Amino acid sequence: MRYLFWDTDFESLNHQKHKRYIIERILELGDEKAYRWMFKTYKSEEIIEAVKKSRNISRKTALMMCNFYDIPKEEVACLKTSFPIKH
Repeated sequence: MRYLFWDTDFESLNHQKHKRYIIERILELGDEKAYRWMFKTYKSEEIIEAVKKSRNISRKTALMMCNFYDIPKEEVACLKTSFPIKH
């Protein structure tokens, strides 16, 4: 999966310490093999937590994961607007 982390010192990545960063990269850029590794390596709760807190994943990816894990959209940081909507 080195290709997913072209801008990072791959050897220094720790799958627990850098969990959210790794999950975000896999969700955005990973192939089937990377997704399989992620699902084998991390608990569903860890992936859900990363999705909820991330502001680095796309709206499309966030919505896919909301559907996959049945996460309420209002709990996902990247789906929240950063400014109040005026009516």
